Amino acid sequence: MSDPSTVTSRPTVFFDGSCPLCTREIRHYRRLPGAETIRWVDASRDAESLSAAGLSIQTAMRRLHARNPDGDWQVGVEAFFLIWRRLPRYRWLARLLDNRLLRPPLGWAYNRFADWRYRRRCDQSCSVPGGD
Repeated sequence: MSDPSTVTSRPTVFFDGSCPLCTREIRHYRRLPGAETIRWVDASRDAESLSAAGLSIQTAMRRLHARNPDGDWQVGVEAFFLIWRRLPRYRWLARLLDNRLLRPPLGWAYNRFADWRYRRRCDQSCSVPGGD
């Protein structure tokens, strides 16, 4: 999925800006020192950036996605680790949680939560632009 034309010198984080919980969390991160080293993209409003990155709106809304400057993707918990490593106040958390024993349960818990959040938003009528 690596396209040199969409790779920047800083990672790009794609988040669901139409979700109040997601927006609140990303707003918190964006206020911290180090946040300027990340390109923040509201997937619910920036179809052009999604298209350039090769992400569908449905995929972007289901999980937090981040793309390293070298073009590699980090999804879910891995995307959080990417964010935390860039923010001095959260580096300790990344060091504490990023190990081979904790990654599987953290990934499992995040995936369950993300699936629940997406289903809850899209059960009756999906408010995701272009949602399925």
